[in-house]
Amino acid sequence: MADIMIDIETLGTGPAACIITIAAQIFDPLRPSTEWDESASLYLRIDPESQPDRVIEQLTLDWWATQPKHIQDEAFGNHSDRVDLQTALTQLGKLIWHSKRFWANGPTFDANILEHAYKSYNMALPWQFWSVRDARTVYSLYPDLPKPPATHNALEDCRRQIIMLHSALEHLGIKTLT
Repeated sequence: MADIMIDIETLGTGPAACIITIAAQIFDPLRPSTEWDESASLYLRIDPESQPDRVIEQLTLDWWATQPKHIQDEAFGNHSDRVDLQTALTQLGKLIWHSKRFWANGPTFDANILEHAYKSYNMALPWQFWSVRDARTVYSLYPDLPKPPATHNALEDCRRQIIMLHSALEHLGIKTLT
């Protein structure tokens, strides 16, 4: 059973933040790779209008306004493939159920926001609380880890996080994970 890396982009920073993109990539944390199995990944643009009860924070909108135009267009452009949040959570859940560990950057952002979203639709969480892992803590154990900048394209950032996690685990000599 493989692991999954999750990344989301939002319009806020709290648990009820409006979600604009969700990405996930299945991977083996102990096997470095830069070739990605597209059938083991997910990238969804979410319709903000499908989230009337979720929070949009002005400070986050102001931050998005400072990003390069191509990043803003990816997040906010008029994309015809946007789905409602409940559909996105259903699709994401199908991928997560088959994963051993649920990785994200930080213990209090992606998982908390997604948990809040699942609960707001009375949907079962597709992960066990003990399977959540924090990639950023692992990175910190390798102070000289090369850290390319985030692109704020959720799937690109998932893959960037996987590459950094592999590098940190290899540097630390980690051969097994529990």
